[in-house]
Amino acid sequence: MILVSGATGFLGAHMVCRLLQQGLTVRAMKRSTSSLDEFNLIYATYFENSSDTSDKPEWIDADVLDIPSLNEAFSGVTEVYHCAAVVSFHPSDKEMMHRINVEGTANMVNTALEHSVSKFCHVSSIAAIGRSGKNSAITEQTAWVTSKHNSNYAISKYKAELEVWRAAEEGLPVTIVNPGVIIGVGKWNRGTCALFKMVWDGLPFYTLGVNGYVDVKDVTQAMFLLMENKCFNERFILVGQNIENRQFMFSVSELLKKRKPYIRINKQLAELAWRLYAIWGFITQKQPKITRETARASQNTYWYSSEKITKQLAFNFTPINETFTYICHHFLKQHHYD
Repeated sequence: MILVSGATGFLGAHMVCRLLQQGLTVRAMKRSTSSLDEFNLIYATYFENSSDTSDKPEWIDADVLDIPSLNEAFSGVTEVYHCAAVVSFHPSDKEMMHRINVEGTANMVNTALEHSVSKFCHVSSIAAIGRSGKNSAITEQTAWVTSKHNSNYAISKYKAELEVWRAAEEGLPVTIVNPGVIIGVGKWNRGTCALFKMVWDGLPFYTLGVNGYVDVKDVTQAMFLLMENKCFNERFILVGQNIENRQFMFSVSELLKKRKPYIRINKQLAELAWRLYAIWGFITQKQPKITRETARASQNTYWYSSEKITKQLAFNFTPINETFTYICHHFLKQHHYD
């Protein structure tokens, strides 16, 4: 039995479907209050018109912060894909994000140890890796440096990794993946999927920052292969391509037949924008769409190397333009953006 945490989320749902495609038995973890909307949308892209019950996961209500429910979820489980996490760049979510990402991960690995799980894959992030010097590629060996420039999300994922490494020292066979910005088909008003909706709505702004992007299907395939090949006690960067944010927006605009963003946001404008959004958020009592962390991140230029996994597993990433085309096709095909 294989357990996937965060199965109703974007990556977790894709991971469940990947494993089902392999004909494996999957137990999918969700909170009792979680919606299956995103899972069902993603599931339909894998198993359209399928009525085969073997293509369904076994759902179980469990929470990473509730140890009794985790013990029930882990019963009879031999492998775990830990995808559950909170991604937020709003200061108000700092405490909650720490609890779920750090304490929740500690609970997951502790329960895995108690149940003698034979394989454990933890989804971290490139945010949990250190930053190299200018024009130097960031690798798995780049050391983390404590800095005021680290986002709360990055700190939470770094600390979560420490819990996984601690469990590895206690005997849990673990593999860690550090994906870049994961893109794929999902709910168009959530996470990175919302970027495609923003372009569709006529987003006029762009920045010149550079980041690492990766197809969600590459992430799930890499995770599966790393577990199959028992690549334990190692971490692997998963970045298909390093591209400018401008290139991302321009490429998607062309595929959706929308006007390209035409207003460049430099560092000064980005600093002004997050302050104005903060004031507006205070007045409206709503979380601002742009925060200090997202504004500053949009100006960063980071280059990541996935050479380790490409050499170790002869892994080939999907060309990013092919991923853009696939996502935009599904976006237009679905004819709804909720």
